[in-house]
Amino acid sequence: MVDVTADGMDREFDHFADIPKTDLMRVVLALAAETYALQDRLAALEALLAARGEDLSSLDAPAEPAAFDEARRQRVAAFTERVFGKLLPDGG
Repeated sequence: MVDVTADGMDREFDHFADIPKTDLMRVVLALAAETYALQDRLAALEALLAARGEDLSSLDAPAEPAAFDEARRQRVAAFTERVFGKLLPDGG
């Protein structure tokens, strides 16, 4: 996004200028925790399926976007709120 200064010069808009660094760190830590939990759970699930002889190659197939599935849209909204909610002006 471009912002214009008083003298008419363009400058890049800083979306994070008014957000405290502690809030940004909370987002980083939340994303790190989400990533670890997801990787750990996925590894356990894949190991379980592989032990049962399941072919895991279909996991790499393209999936329909979440926009076409209400349950997935709700999970995306919950994830976004959980991770980024603290950055909203009202705290989520």
